[in-house]
Amino acid sequence: MVVVCDGGGGIRKALRHAWPHARVQRCLLHICPDIGAILGTNPRHEASRQLLRLAKELTRVKDGDAMAAWLGAYNAWELRHKDFLEQKSIWADGSENDLHQRLVKARDTMRRRIRERTMFTFMDPELGTATPVPTTNNAIESANARIREMPGKHRGLCLIRRIKAVCWWCHQHTEHPENPAWLATHAWRDEQIEHLYRQAWERSDEGQRALLGLPARYGTGIDWNESHTAARYPNTTD
Repeated sequence: MVVVCDGGGGIRKALRHAWPHARVQRCLLHICPDIGAILGTNPRHEASRQLLRLAKELTRVKDGDAMAAWLGAYNAWELRHKDFLEQKSIWADGSENDLHQRLVKARDTMRRRIRERTMFTFMDPELGTATPVPTTNNAIESANARIREMPGKHRGLCLIRRIKAVCWWCHQHTEHPENPAWLATHAWRDEQIEHLYRQAWERSDEGQRALLGLPARYGTGIDWNESHTAARYPNTTD
């Protein structure tokens, strides 16, 4: 079995629990946004621009020759910019830190992806799959988008009904939906859904603040100074 995913912690944990022997193919399309989120869309340094181009070229890797060429290009990039990446800045307390922190972080991210050995699983001849393994999870992303739209389209319903609408959509779009008699017997009751939702809410940041009285995170509270100032508000009449 081969699972194509974007490498999120949730799916990896689920795989270890449900299918511990499954092979993983990392979505190559997600690697480029990951690197872009670190470097930005228009990096200033040439080394950063080159690494971003390498990340974009991953989706063009379709065979062993292209894989070898890409890995060779990445290794050449590391060697070419080795001194640049090792530059340090000295802080006031005498400690050292990377001068190009974003670029170093992007490089370390790419190194981890390579060491995981999941970027080019689709080319492993020992897989023995009947059909080619996709290199992206675009198909499931499209389905996920439809699921995310469901609560908004049915916002007139109560929360439990909206959750049921999502469950119904998932059931109707499975390969072999069950018959109504099976659904009547096995469908989750409102009490079960409410219990599971309550458990998830209690683990969330909002639930922790409500239950334990934790302070609001930055940006979620009201600062007294924002509403009380000695400066006169412009364009007002006294």
